[in-house]
Amino acid sequence: MGSITLKTMNIAYLYRYNILYDLISSFITRELKLNDLYLHQFHSTDSLLQSVERYEMDIVIIHSSCLFDGASSEAEIRKLLSELRNNKRTITVFFAQNMKSALLKKIVLSGMDIIFSSRDTPQELVLALVSMMNKSLPGRYISKTIRENLQKNDNALTPKEWEVINLISQGYSLSEIASKKCRAMSTISTQKRNAMNKLHLKNESELLCFLHQNTFFNYSFSGYHV
Repeated sequence: MGSITLKTMNIAYLYRYNILYDLISSFITRELKLNDLYLHQFHSTDSLLQSVERYEMDIVIIHSSCLFDGASSEAEIRKLLSELRNNKRTITVFFAQNMKSALLKKIVLSGMDIIFSSRDTPQELVLALVSMMNKSLPGRYISKTIRENLQKNDNALTPKEWEVINLISQGYSLSEIASKKCRAMSTISTQKRNAMNKLHLKNESELLCFLHQNTFFNYSFSGYHV
């Protein structure tokens, strides 16, 4: 498969173990005919970055679940993502799980080399890695499942619906938004409800979680283009 000549490979992942990592490792070892593949678990973003900076890791896997589990601060996660996308030697794989389409679109702009879903096959990931290692891909690789998700004709939020939920994320109440925007309270309430329906958010807790993550990605990837 391709012109890969590596005999040993080191793969890093952050925090929690996922059985998917072992499955991927076995596929990579077999398909690339590696003598050895080492799977490294890191418990802090700093230790992972230090290893990457020493060129000890060939691949870094970031699972979406580790971004907001409280194990690291948002500042540490932002630094990690920034350093990884600026490192041209290590291949970065982002695993997206149960992410809203609106957030997936921001991940596409994150600079990760490969964006993948747990619903995609290990074979597809191996092909993506081989292409990336052989420099046969002009840019990043977005998996079939992720592309299908992004291409879904979801009802896009209107500018006013985005405006309402963005103001909610800034701490404004619905009555304050109505006063600020000179709209009826019922209009603001309807726009909020429509936004939640389009984003498939069931309750206030899910809305607040989405707003938190949306703000995080806006801040982390602002000004970055691929």
